[in-house]
Amino acid sequence: MTTHNEAIALRAEAVIPGGLLSPSRRLGSPIAFARADGPYLYDADGARYTDYHCAFGANVLGHRHPAISAAINEVGDNLDLVGAGVLELEVEVAELLVNAIPCADQVAFCSSGSEATYHALRLARAYTGRKQIIKFQGGYHGWHDYVAMNGQSSRQMLGSFDPMSDGILYDAARYTKILPYNDATAVEEYIRANPSEVAAIIIEPIAHNMGAVIAQNQFLHDLRRIATENGVILIFDEVITGFRHAVGGYQSIVGITPDLATFGKAATSGYPIGIVAGRRDIMERVGRTGEGAVFMGGTFNGTPSSMAAVKATVQELSKPGVYERLFELGDYLRGQIDGIITRHGLKAQAAGFGSVWLVYFFDGEFKNYDDLLRNDNELDMRFRRALIAGRQIFQPLQLKRLYLSLSHDESVLNDTLDLIDKTMADLARSAAA
Repeated sequence: MTTHNEAIALRAEAVIPGGLLSPSRRLGSPIAFARADGPYLYDADGARYTDYHCAFGANVLGHRHPAISAAINEVGDNLDLVGAGVLELEVEVAELLVNAIPCADQVAFCSSGSEATYHALRLARAYTGRKQIIKFQGGYHGWHDYVAMNGQSSRQMLGSFDPMSDGILYDAARYTKILPYNDATAVEEYIRANPSEVAAIIIEPIAHNMGAVIAQNQFLHDLRRIATENGVILIFDEVITGFRHAVGGYQSIVGITPDLATFGKAATSGYPIGIVAGRRDIMERVGRTGEGAVFMGGTFNGTPSSMAAVKATVQELSKPGVYERLFELGDYLRGQIDGIITRHGLKAQAAGFGSVWLVYFFDGEFKNYDDLLRNDNELDMRFRRALIAGRQIFQPLQLKRLYLSLSHDESVLNDTLDLIDKTMADLARSAAA
C-alpha cells in the first residue's frame, strides 16, 4: 500500500513537470504537505515536521500567524482584485514602507522578488542610458536572463559565463559582468576600464544565496562611493534580508543607502509580493507615459490580499522586542551548534546572521564564493539528508541557508539540537573510520 504522500507524488508527476513546481522544492522522499502551524508542517499522512525552510524565508512570524490571517480575512470582506484606479490600502502600505526604508522616496509593487530585480535593472538602464550591470559570483537575483548565472558555480566555471538554465538568451546575459564579492578594487577597476558603460551594481548586502557571507562595511561604503562617482545605480537586493533582519532592510542596519532596493518574501508573511523602492527621480519614471517612461505593469501588482499582508506584517514586526528575539534565537542556535561541532572534533562552523543560519563544513574565515569552495559538500549533504529524515525541513542543497521564525522557541530548537548532536556524532565516527 502506498502512503498518502506517495499517492499525491505519483499524481503530481503525471500533471506537473518533475512532480514539483521548482526543482529546489525537492526534499528526497515524497512529502506532500497538508497543513502548517507556527514552526511546524504536517504531511498528508499526519506526520509533523519542524520547518527551517520557512518558504525560502518568507515566514518570519511563523505559519498562519493570527494577525496576518485576520488582516487577509478582513480585506476579503470588502475587496477582491480590482486592477484599476488606486486603493487607499495601497497608499497606506506605500506610506508605511517609505517611512521605514532609508532609500525609499517612492515604492512600486509587483508579485515576486525576481520581478522586482528585473524592474530595478530596467529602471537603472533607462535612467543611465547604459547597458552593462555588475553582479557578484554566488549571488542570486531571480530567474530572468539578466542575472540567472554564476550562482553555485564549480571551480572550473569561475570567471566564465555559467548560466543557471538552458534557454537563457546570451545576447541579454552578455551585458552582465561577474565579479568577486567583497572586492571593491575589482569593481572600481572594471568601471574605470569601461567608462560610461555600467548602468548598475546589484548586490545582496548579505549574500544569503551562498549561505551567509556578509558584505564588509568598507566594501559597501566603497561601492556607494564608486557608484556615486561614476553615475552608476547601486541596487541592494534585499529580497531575503528585507523584513527578516529589519523592517527597513539591512541598509537600515549598516547605514548605507542604495539608489534602489528590492524586497519580497518576508514582507507579507507568505503572500505574493515584490517591491521596488528608491530615489524619487528614478522611481518617477514608472509613473510616466511617453518619452522616458519605464513600463511596470501587472494585473496582480498591489493585489488587496498582499497589501493587507504587508500592512499586518510590518505592524507585527515593528512591535518592541521582535527583532531582538529573532537575533537571540539565532545566536542561541548557532552557539549550541558550535559547541556540538567542537565536542565532536569536526571541521565545520555554524554561520548566519540574525534568524538565518546554516553549517559550513570547513573552518576558517570566508568573505566570498571562492572561500566557500573549501566546503565539504559530501558531509554537508549527509548532514542535511539526516535531518530531513528526522523530520526537520531543510533545503537539501549544500551552502543553502536555513531560517528561524518567531514561533521557533528554545524548546523547538532544543529538539532539533538533539538530532544535530546525534548526526554530528555519526559524521565524526564515519570520518574517523
